[in-house]
Amino acid sequence: MTLLYPSWIEIPVIDLQRALIFYRGVFKLTDTPLYDDPPAKIAVLLHSDKSVRNPGLSLVKSPLHKPADGGAVVNFHVDTHDALEIAIAQVRLLGGKVDMQLVDTGDGVRYINVLDCEGNRIALSSYEPPDGEGA
Repeated sequence: MTLLYPSWIEIPVIDLQRALIFYRGVFKLTDTPLYDDPPAKIAVLLHSDKSVRNPGLSLVKSPLHKPADGGAVVNFHVDTHDALEIAIAQVRLLGGKVDMQLVDTGDGVRYINVLDCEGNRIALSSYEPPDGEGA
């Protein structure tokens, strides 16, 4: 049986520059190459490494890519709870919206759903071992 894993994730955008500012700011990205592949314009946020099954991630502006908050939700792990709070602040600062309360699952995981500046629903999560547990 083939192990299923995402090889590439495309986030649809209307305004590529605005979305690029949003994602660069929230995730502190610096190396985001741009490609003009008519009719699409693409910004690569994360390169795929198929040898270890790590998916790639890009912002795509094209006639086929339509932002929406009712489609698939991509969850971005941002590391610690402090990093999650910083990312949430950046979401608000950069034109995104928090659309639910922060959830603390009680086992060291926290997550929240937000709308990016293009209207796509994404999730942000963090993890810290609960008190008394090692990393």
